[in-house]
Amino acid sequence: MTPIKPWKDLTFTDDYMFKKVMEAKSICKSTLNRILPWNIRRITYFEKEKPLQALYESKGIRLDAYIHDDSERIYDIEMQVRKMHEKEDVNEMMALSKRGRYYLGEIDMERLRKGALYSDLHPTIVIFFCPFRLFDGNRSIYRFPRICTDDSSLILPDETELVFVTSKGNRKGLSKSTCALLDYMDGKLSNDSLVQRIENRIHSVKQKEQEEREYMMFEMRLREEREEAKAEGKAEIILNMLKEHVHIDAIQRFTGWTADQIRALAQKNGLAVE
Repeated sequence: MTPIKPWKDLTFTDDYMFKKVMEAKSICKSTLNRILPWNIRRITYFEKEKPLQALYESKGIRLDAYIHDDSERIYDIEMQVRKMHEKEDVNEMMALSKRGRYYLGEIDMERLRKGALYSDLHPTIVIFFCPFRLFDGNRSIYRFPRICTDDSSLILPDETELVFVTSKGNRKGLSKSTCALLDYMDGKLSNDSLVQRIENRIHSVKQKEQEEREYMMFEMRLREEREEAKAEGKAEIILNMLKEHVHIDAIQRFTGWTADQIRALAQKNGLAVE
């Protein structure tokens, strides 16, 4: 198992530290204004109102930054830390895109659970920051509203959008300040005001012992959840093998489970063991 990254080595692109940086309202707002074509004057964090309990518990989702602005747009801002390999680009991009789709749906459902009508749903934007190459590599910021496949001039007015920001794309047409932020995702420091504020924020967070303890607890919980997910997935495989009357010896060799574990799972689900 990969060791937990030392607290002192965390950077802007580490999920936990990114969340802590985005908790600084001025930094979060400035970051959004660097990458979006409209100006945001004021943001408010939803966490203080705690409307996301169901969302946080479903499928282990933990949103890095969940906010709304002065124009009633809702934003979910995420740092995507998993690096993709060339042979897996297509599958990984599909998984990342569908994660964005799932987040959009869950955010809408949370509003509807509170009694909102469909017509009351606010514009919602899910943003992924990715310190690796995306799609064709020809852009650094990719925005995806819903467009008619037969007439690209027609945009479905459902007011949802997925945005992908990559530090490894073409920078043509981007401002110097936006490029400084993208460079910072790759670990390159500069005198840019936002970059300096992020650096100071990270330094401040690292000085707090309580934050370090919370980071370790956060990482341990994530590992436990991943192990539970693996166990659930393996249990499903074993159940399918039992239904196909695969011999218990073969199941043991394939899954690494003991005979007692397999029998217990079979008994719990009313299946015979051969």
